[in-house]
Amino acid sequence: MSADEQAGHRASDTTIERWDGLCVVGQRDFPGVPQSAGAARRWVLELLDGHTAAETMETLELLVSEVVTNAILHSDSAGPDGLVTVLVGLGGDVIHIEVIDDGSATSVPAIRTADGESLSGRGLSWVNLMASTWGSSQDDEAGGAVWFRLATGHPSGHGPLPSR
Repeated sequence: MSADEQAGHRASDTTIERWDGLCVVGQRDFPGVPQSAGAARRWVLELLDGHTAAETMETLELLVSEVVTNAILHSDSAGPDGLVTVLVGLGGDVIHIEVIDDGSATSVPAIRTADGESLSGRGLSWVNLMASTWGSSQDDEAGGAVWFRLATGHPSGHGPLPSR
């Protein structure tokens, strides 16, 4: 399945361009409820188990949780029938994770400065610190997307591609 054949969200032109040279190894829709952050995290870890270094898996666990949680909290995906779509791609020694939400008329992804006692507001700061690269896009029809890339950390690249 290519990035433009998603069931839950239609890929924008910028999403399709981002996926050039990557192989989509998994795509799944999750309901826009808080429990979906854990479900998405478990799905990504299961999908890439054995194909990625343990340290990279720990980073994936944190970043997938943060990006999916942000999509639910700060987009229209939390509304009735809201969805968050998670795509996983591999290319060379790179893992690409993309989270597409239902968009928002009032919020765009941005790194915030959290005060020392705050329990929230650090998600994109962690993504910025830990990912090789990351970004976001907004499309009136396709929704919002936040994506990040990590090196697989696997000595021989990503190994065999996982089966969907």
